[in-house]
Amino acid sequence: MISLFVPENGLSFLEVSELPKPAFFHDLNLDAYVEKFREDEYYSSIEPYFRYFPEKLSEALYRQEIATDLCDPDIRASVNRFISGIGIAERYLSYSEKVMSSVQKWKWRLDTIVQYYDAIERFCFELNANPPKSKAFYQLHQELSALLFVPETVKLRAKAQELNAGFEKLKFHITINKERATLDFQYSEDDYCAEIRTEFLNSVESGEQTFTESPFGDMNISPLEEFILNQFMKQDRVLFRDLETFCGIKRDIIATDIVDLIRELRFYIINLDYFEKMKERSFPICFPKLVSEKELYLDDCYDIVLASKNYEQKKEVVFNDVMKASSEKAIIVTGPNQGGKTTLARAFGQSFYFGMMGLPVAAGTAKLPFVNRIFTQFASTGGYGVEGRLEHELYGVKNMLDGMTKHSLVIFNELFTSAPTMDALTISRELLARLIRMDAVCFVVTHTFELAFDSDDYVSLVATVVEDGSFRRTYRIVRKSADGVAYANSIVSKYKLDYSHINYRLSKK
Repeated sequence: MISLFVPENGLSFLEVSELPKPAFFHDLNLDAYVEKFREDEYYSSIEPYFRYFPEKLSEALYRQEIATDLCDPDIRASVNRFISGIGIAERYLSYSEKVMSSVQKWKWRLDTIVQYYDAIERFCFELNANPPKSKAFYQLHQELSALLFVPETVKLRAKAQELNAGFEKLKFHITINKERATLDFQYSEDDYCAEIRTEFLNSVESGEQTFTESPFGDMNISPLEEFILNQFMKQDRVLFRDLETFCGIKRDIIATDIVDLIRELRFYIINLDYFEKMKERSFPICFPKLVSEKELYLDDCYDIVLASKNYEQKKEVVFNDVMKASSEKAIIVTGPNQGGKTTLARAFGQSFYFGMMGLPVAAGTAKLPFVNRIFTQFASTGGYGVEGRLEHELYGVKNMLDGMTKHSLVIFNELFTSAPTMDALTISRELLARLIRMDAVCFVVTHTFELAFDSDDYVSLVATVVEDGSFRRTYRIVRKSADGVAYANSIVSKYKLDYSHINYRLSKK
């Protein structure tokens, strides 16, 4: 069966489940994003697919076509009905494993067969009536339609429908009086209960009485139900014998690749539902243009996890723009601490992740170069001394360089802060030069603003502050030459080394 993640044969669910969690998830807040779906009843069956990153641009575009189709309300409704239909068949099959009565087991298997193929047939009919545009859904339609016309399937469905029609004709009528209950198979279609309810309503002022609990609520049959069933078996021995012959031998009814298909569809839909929820909250959402060259732009981008949190807390969300021409080699972000640089780094990385997965991104408009590896290295703080922290960061950089491809995204956030400024600058320059030679997309947040001066081919972004002497953060990050002034002034203000504080202390001597 076709995969909705790669055009060729994709990984099975078991193979996807063995994929490691990407190292960049924590740095980019993506682990918090995935955690939002934990309460979903199907979380365990969709969580592994977050790790299924594409290897080729064609795979990313393939996924985006599928997600775009699923944004069509009619197609989404058809897919949801298909998922629900297969889900019902799976539930029937699980019932057949739980019940004790052999006849029950056989009948639940019969119901599974009927429900399973009816769901596929209805889905094919709806896709034919409203054809999706993606190659994946076209091929899926072809494969499911072909499945219905396999001779074995045709024969299986015909027999299942014949047996099911036989069971639908079984009706009975129970008459209960003081002394006994009479079972009558000459069932009348007249609804005597309607007359009783009418009389009951006329005689009781409190109105209609509703009984919500069934006397036959247990999965396994009650003694009364067993008695009725035995009478049916005596009345129509051929029907029950055929049921045993047809369903008595356990067979694989629901194909594993169909189950995997349902999991993949659920993955797309649960993510699209989340993005559409953000759009309803007036946050910009778009499908990015995915390209092979290194040009990129993100207009009004934001960290989708932080934005959701701020929305719930009624806090402002600041959008930012990032743009890089094909000829420009790296993006260098400088500015004062707590100015929104790390948030922008996460938003930038999230956009690449979601874009490559074929999903929308948290931005107004977007164009992204294809990447099949994302590497992040955020400054280490806990658990290390000064020398240990630097060693840890350098070790992480080495592992990253060893795993890079020609389609890599690298995001550094305030590395080498434990080293002296000149040493940090020297290390950063050498590392950045090597990454550029490897043709990586580089996004570097750094406190050594001099790095931005090294080449005219670097994009310089600066976190801005209010120019009123307070140096209050605006969380707007704009494209301009780095000067280090705002960063220096914030440090001066933090440690009370500005003119007013020094003058005050001198006057006290």
